[in-house]
Formats: sequence, C-alpha cells, structure tokens
Amino acid sequence: MAERTLDETTEREEFRKQHLYEGMAFKNLKAHPVRQRKMRGSASAHFALSGNRTIDAHISELPPGGHNKRHRHVNEAIIYILVGRGYSIIQKEGEPPTRIDWEEGDMFSPPLWAWHQHFNTDSQRPARYLAVTNAPLMITMGLFRKEQAVEET
Repeated sequence: MAERTLDETTEREEFRKQHLYEGMAFKNLKAHPVRQRKMRGSASAHFALSGNRTIDAHISELPPGGHNKRHRHVNEAIIYILVGRGYSIIQKEGEPPTRIDWEEGDMFSPPLWAWHQHFNTDSQRPARYLAVTNAPLMITMGLFRKEQAVEET
C-alpha cells in the first residue's frame, strides 16, 4: 500500500524566504533564534552563506520530548547535532527501518529519498541540529522535491 504524502516544497521555500539569514559567518548556532514551522513540527532558521549557489544550511530545533514530521527529499543532507540527544528513524523504500541514536557532536546523513524522522528523547530541553544540504543545486536543476508523510488519525 502506498503511503499518503504531502508536498512540502512550496511551504519550505516560503518559510525560507521569510526567515533567511544571509552572511559569511554566524556565531553560536546553539542559541541562534529559530521560528516555529508548524507544517514541520519543529522550529528552524535558514542560512544563505557567502552567496553559495549549490549548498545551503538550516538549523532545526525539536521541542523537549518532541519530534518533527516524517519526511523525505531528493537533496543530500549532512546532519550535525548541535545540542541534545535523541534518535532518528531512517527507512529506504522496501527495507526495514534503521534507528540512529545521536547526541551533541554526532553527524549522519539520511540516504536520498529515504523516509526519516527525528526524535528528541530529553523531556526537559530542546534538541537542535545543523543540516547542510545541496537543495539549491537541486532547485536550480528543477529536480527538488520534498514530501511529508500524512499521519493517519
């Protein structure tokens, strides 16, 4: 049975336009301001660094004991944990899910178009990660696509 999905592409671009930080350097991403992104179930801030045209970055913050929405995308992403601890569930089509436990200082990369979701296991403090992606390259090539799994009620 095919999973029901919601296209997140347009909402992501609108959010990014409204909450974009541009510059060559940024200090203390552990405390950088983030904005709620209701569709995603987390808070985030996006960065355009040095006019780069093929890579970008964003930070996402998961609330205490919370998680973001299950999603997948065609762009590459390297995730570095800035603060907190938790785990991510990653599942390639037709394969069993893989759990990756993480904490501050860890790094991982979900495979292309694999479903993934991030969970904060700390009930008292938020968890935050930095994601560096090649989304701008994929957008320029007309190949960008980002989907979110529709939760069944």
